[in-house]
Amino acid sequence: MFSQIEKQIFKSWIQYAIEPRIAKLTGRQIRTTGPRIAVMGNCQAFGVAYAMKVMDPSATVHHFSAIGHSRFANFDLLVKTLETYDYVFSHEFLSGHLRGPGDSAELRQRLPRVTRLPAVTFAAFHPDLIYIQDPTQPLHGFIFGPLGPYHSAIAVFGYRAGLSLDETRALFNENVFQAAGYLDIWNDAARELLETTKRDFDVDLSTELMKWSRRGVFMFSLVHPMHYVLFDIAKIMWEKVGLKPPATDFSYYQIHDLARAEIFPVYPPIAKHFGVQGGYLFKLQNHHLANDVGDFLTLPQYLAACFRTYEKEGAARLGNPRVDAWLADEKTKNLLVGLARENLKAGRLPTL
Repeated sequence: MFSQIEKQIFKSWIQYAIEPRIAKLTGRQIRTTGPRIAVMGNCQAFGVAYAMKVMDPSATVHHFSAIGHSRFANFDLLVKTLETYDYVFSHEFLSGHLRGPGDSAELRQRLPRVTRLPAVTFAAFHPDLIYIQDPTQPLHGFIFGPLGPYHSAIAVFGYRAGLSLDETRALFNENVFQAAGYLDIWNDAARELLETTKRDFDVDLSTELMKWSRRGVFMFSLVHPMHYVLFDIAKIMWEKVGLKPPATDFSYYQIHDLARAEIFPVYPPIAKHFGVQGGYLFKLQNHHLANDVGDFLTLPQYLAACFRTYEKEGAARLGNPRVDAWLADEKTKNLLVGLARENLKAGRLPTL
């Protein structure tokens, strides 16, 4: 009945206004005697909030989700709720998550102590991952396939170019990735991350990026970093507001929260380029680990499921700037189609 952010607002007021009174009446000692910290934002916000709680167990740390739509709570209630916190960190978010107008810029205007929180986006490991915007849903409105909002540009191209499933599968080879520029993404991805965080958030991630890259693949997708990335972001945010992060072995308390969502594979030729293990195993989302271990799709299974989705949606609703450009350029289209047929003839049909 209630949206996620409404439940979070409700819980915040219970802990702020009701529990202290009950504790006073009953003589119960409250453990959270430290600062009140709120983290508002996208799917990365929970990981940042969790890391902050690990850094100071005495703190009250709450995560507020800027995902989905509120049924009852309005923006004024959110602002009033966040006013009760000593520190507020917020990702950028659009108006529409709560009733009435109000985005992250207005939140900062009405609550000056809000600290802007950078989100980590990095494309080098998953250059084929794209989104297909649903034109009828302007706010986080995406066409969903077997991996939720995550789609393969190559799969969409194969369908829209009229290729068969096997021909499309044959596109998942190094010669195609080379032609598409997928093996030369790292520098641009690193530059975009570092320049954006420095320009928009006054945060320098150059040292952190080097450290993350030495550990191997540090992203589950374009927008889902691994736990240690978010821990480093949390430490930087603390330092930014004058808090001192303690020496903490975060790996001992780590939670791979974003691993419950869809995981896009690092294709083997791309993985080889970076000296890491790759594959074509697509993980489906599973936010209820207590009930089921979840499921995965091999490349043939993934493509078959994609084609069923695309058939249902219709080609007219499968617009994406990259795929549109490939199809519009006759030379590029013919090159990719030719490579698909060449690879199919040679039996280059990857599965895992």
